[in-house]
Amino acid sequence: MPVDIPYLGARTAIWIAAQQHLYLAAFVLGAPLFIVICEYLGVRLCDARYERLARETMKVVVLAYSITAAAGAAFTFILVGAYPALTSHLFTRFGPVFWLYAALILVETLLVYAYWYSWEPLARAKAAHLALGVALNVVGTAMMFLMNAVGAYMLTPPAGAAEGDLWALMANPSWSGLNLHRFVANITFGGFIVALFAAFMFLTARDEEDRAFYDWMGFTGNLIGVGTLMLLPLAGYIYAKELFLYDAQIATFMMADKLSGFFVVQGLLVGLIFLGVNYYIWLSMQRIEGGARFLRQMRITFAVMFVALAIWMMPQHFLPDLATQPPAGVPLTALVIPERAAFLGLMMAKALAVTAMILLTFLTYAAYLRAQASGAVRWGEIAPQSQYALIFLPAVVVYTMGLMGAIRELARQDWHVYRQVRDVSPYWYAPTLGYTSAVVGAGTLLFFAFLAFIFWIGFKLERPAAGEEATGQRRKARAAATGFAGAGGDGK
Repeated sequence: MPVDIPYLGARTAIWIAAQQHLYLAAFVLGAPLFIVICEYLGVRLCDARYERLARETMKVVVLAYSITAAAGAAFTFILVGAYPALTSHLFTRFGPVFWLYAALILVETLLVYAYWYSWEPLARAKAAHLALGVALNVVGTAMMFLMNAVGAYMLTPPAGAAEGDLWALMANPSWSGLNLHRFVANITFGGFIVALFAAFMFLTARDEEDRAFYDWMGFTGNLIGVGTLMLLPLAGYIYAKELFLYDAQIATFMMADKLSGFFVVQGLLVGLIFLGVNYYIWLSMQRIEGGARFLRQMRITFAVMFVALAIWMMPQHFLPDLATQPPAGVPLTALVIPERAAFLGLMMAKALAVTAMILLTFLTYAAYLRAQASGAVRWGEIAPQSQYALIFLPAVVVYTMGLMGAIRELARQDWHVYRQVRDVSPYWYAPTLGYTSAVVGAGTLLFFAFLAFIFWIGFKLERPAAGEEATGQRRKARAAATGFAGAGGDGK
């Protein structure tokens, strides 16, 4: 007998639990990819900053790992209790996948802790330590692919799914596109969360050396996030094409019917991400000697971006769905884009708009590199607004991720598994955009509360004496290097 969840309802409860698990899992899977790369660069370039970046980020991953498991357990319990028919169907069809996934969880757990706790013991055997990191990433990616197979099957079950074998169910029409999109998105997500952590540490740092490092770390994390962000629209188009080829009804429901308004909000959110990224880079130029002379192009950049954002947000009509009729006395022409501007609501115009944003972002980074080549970078000497931008960007990224996940799930309409298992619960219908926005917003705030707890526990809940001792040691080292020391050996 299915059980409901008091106050929230089964759908909202499982929605929030799934969001938290996916947010945390995206970070736990995405961050180690560039942690290993940064550790390698630290060895290759003999730059201790990359080593410190990798190690501090891995500390956050280790702290987030247990919360990720707890969120996954909560999601599983709610799913089994509230949707037993769906659970039975999935476990019957994908039993070996779930058993393999459970085994890989154990392997991943061992690798996470082995990689973290062997950092010092393997300091002189970096090849072995990097091999552990690579193994961790391989296992994590395999786990993601396994669960993507189940998620993709729920939306695009293959023809003859009732008689199909396990591989046919896994290699369903949208599995490859979902794998590509989530793989790129996880790296993007991890990069922006690293930038968020760096901004938190920068704003609370009391030592100039720490401020300089966390300024550099925030820039590096943001660079990784932006670099992969530019690939996401292409990955999204590939995934959308697979859905459109699978069933035109899904495409119509998403783009022109009940979920069309969701994509208008998605356009706004993605536009805000690109605006925030460019704002941060233009602020970053001010920490470069002579970089202010490049700021004259900033107004042009933002003007074009605002126009592109307006085009991206332009809907084809202002009706909530295709079945809704205009209110009495209101002609249909008043709720539809005029014919002379109808092309602005088409995908071609929106593709050109996002392409313009990507190109402008690329040119902004090119201007930054040109400024960097002509002047020294004064790390740590940057306006606080830049760190607020690094906090704003992950917030929008997390919210966008939650909204797009809701769109993918709601595209099944009144099916748990599209045209295979019907949703007969009281929550079979697609919620409104307002309700969806509220649930995604609540999930975003909850995720940020988890992150704040992780950052506080991992890096701020320390004995003051230990922090003062570490600061004193750094000052003594600088004093010894420069030949100046004050009373008591405290370098000035």
